Amino acid sequence: MEIGHFKISGHSTKRNWAVYIFVATPKNKSKKKILYVGKVGDNRAGCNPVISRVGNHFSHNKIHSQIRNAIPDTENYDYEYFYCHFDEYNTKKDLWENGREKTNELERELNRIVQKNMNKATYELLNPFGGKSVSTADKKYRAKLLSKEEKEMLEKLCAKAL
Repeated sequence: MEIGHFKISGHSTKRNWAVYIFVATPKNKSKKKILYVGKVGDNRAGCNPVISRVGNHFSHNKIHSQIRNAIPDTENYDYEYFYCHFDEYNTKKDLWENGREKTNELERELNRIVQKNMNKATYELLNPFGGKSVSTADKKYRAKLLSKEEKEMLEKLCAKAL
């Protein structure tokens, strides 16, 4: 038996759009660290705090538990969660749709940045973004969604996690 403890930052309980990098470090040092890039904010509706998303990664519900699905022996790893809030979640349909589209692009861009910067000998990315083919109009639209400052913040988030 043992007594466990961890601290939860109040910041992680905010209901804001966010992207994150989950880092799973194996206790067996001969294995690679595992990365997962994600977002909070469902593609249909809703946006939970990042702390809720962390817990869902370890759920026994396969729909939510990308970490447990990839790492069945979760107790043999230690975990770090690096995240950044971008905008407040808003339930008004047009504002929600804009936030969702922007957050989807933030997640894609963060995934590209992680792939570019990670050492493949040290890390394995569970969900590499492959850059699905989209129309020229969609590419132009997506290019306008993120500001220079937001892209710089994603670079900083990646540097902190790696």
